[in-house]
Amino acid sequence: MTHSSRRWLVYWLRLLAFLALLTPLGFWVFSVAALVTAVTVPLQHPVCCDSPTRFGAPFEKISFHTADGLTLRGWYIPPQNGVVIILVHPYYGDRMGVMRPAEALYQSGYGLLMYDQRASGESDGHIRALGWLDIPDVQQAVQFITTRKPDVKIGIAGCSSGGAIALGGAAFSPHIGAVAADAPSPLSWEENKPNFQADPFYALTFTTYFHIVAWKAGTYAPISTFEAIRAVSPRPILFISTGQAAEKDRIQAYYQTASGPKVHFNLPNSSHCAGPYTHPVEYGQALVEFFDTYLK
Repeated sequence: MTHSSRRWLVYWLRLLAFLALLTPLGFWVFSVAALVTAVTVPLQHPVCCDSPTRFGAPFEKISFHTADGLTLRGWYIPPQNGVVIILVHPYYGDRMGVMRPAEALYQSGYGLLMYDQRASGESDGHIRALGWLDIPDVQQAVQFITTRKPDVKIGIAGCSSGGAIALGGAAFSPHIGAVAADAPSPLSWEENKPNFQADPFYALTFTTYFHIVAWKAGTYAPISTFEAIRAVSPRPILFISTGQAAEKDRIQAYYQTASGPKVHFNLPNSSHCAGPYTHPVEYGQALVEFFDTYLK
């Protein structure tokens, strides 16, 4: 092999080695960027094409302000039984995501506050942050209701991040008398920390993404899910889970943490946040019976 041939061989070997290093690095950077974008990008849009009119509810288009000056928009249905339930929608959506439980509760006389979280639906905001920024907004939702009706009783319900927001919001809002949390997500870093030994790539990706989200939001969650459950107790909590695997086990751990009246309602043949659609009658009955027991 000539000197010139060896030089070209070394060049190509070095290029291949560089590309071999660059490809995993590039894939990792792309993975982190995709995750951060997916959970922080605003999902604002006009809310259509349904409303509580579909199930006969007289509703009002309302808005209220967050502590940092954003305007959150939604619907308010006055109560027939002296109780208003705040319904918190899941992460990727808007107030339309709580229409099924809203119908069941309205038909049993409950008032409802259904609003778009910050940077979602028709509400203001420039970033979503895994529900962390939405927890303090629950206090403004409570203030909106009590301004309308000072002697009203208040409950709150939500699924996934909505369930975690419901628990976190109730932890800081003593006026909330009962919480229904369907598969609440873990809020804090300690609760989300991945196993580096089991899957180093995933663990590094998730760790980087989680802390970048916190950096963009300017904060972490103000409370963990376990801390929120302990703070809500001894107020009653309805925990809802689906399936027979990891979600059920996680919610059972939350259930065991609660020290007040508590219920764990499991739908073994449903999936995450799908209960109102796969089992609308059973799901609605579980909510109504729980709030009837502890708020009426």
